[in-house]
Amino acid sequence: MDSIISRVILPGVGPVCPECLSRGHLPALRLSPREVYSFGLTEPQSQLDWDVDAARALIAARPRTTQRLDPVWLNNWLTERTSVTAEHLDHIPADKLDEPAILVEIMAGPPGAIPQPFRILIDGTHRAASKQRDQQDCWAYLLTEEEQRSICTYRVEGQVVEVSTFPGRGVGEREAGIILRSAAASDAVA
Repeated sequence: MDSIISRVILPGVGPVCPECLSRGHLPALRLSPREVYSFGLTEPQSQLDWDVDAARALIAARPRTTQRLDPVWLNNWLTERTSVTAEHLDHIPADKLDEPAILVEIMAGPPGAIPQPFRILIDGTHRAASKQRDQQDCWAYLLTEEEQRSICTYRVEGQVVEVSTFPGRGVGEREAGIILRSAAASDAVA
């Protein structure tokens, strides 16, 4: 659950948290990095990259309800699938702590096995770790299959390729909790 790099020393600034640096949270050094979450697979050697800023824009454009993350799943995710810089947990701005995480679901499995749904937290890992440490519930937005595919770049052995599809429709609007405006509500507005 810990990152290998616990601090970075910047000339003229001194030691800084690498997570704060990567997110542009240093007043002495204003950066606006584009956020991308990458997840690697071993067979075949591949990488999925989701544009987190685009995910936030999709959520803003299509409001949805949040889903409570299962604490057992979250613990497994935090300990087995990702790294957390423990020192950064106390650096998270208070106004960001309650911001829901962002979750996607892909179909994955070992070669030759039937692919199974596999959820990936593409944003909010440190917020979730902080919530878990403080024994609080953690909530996330779930992207639809169409949304997550639209913001994902898939590379196999370094080459960009089309993401594989499987039978079935994947996560739809209902599963993602998208709030649909009824025809009556839109007529009342018009």
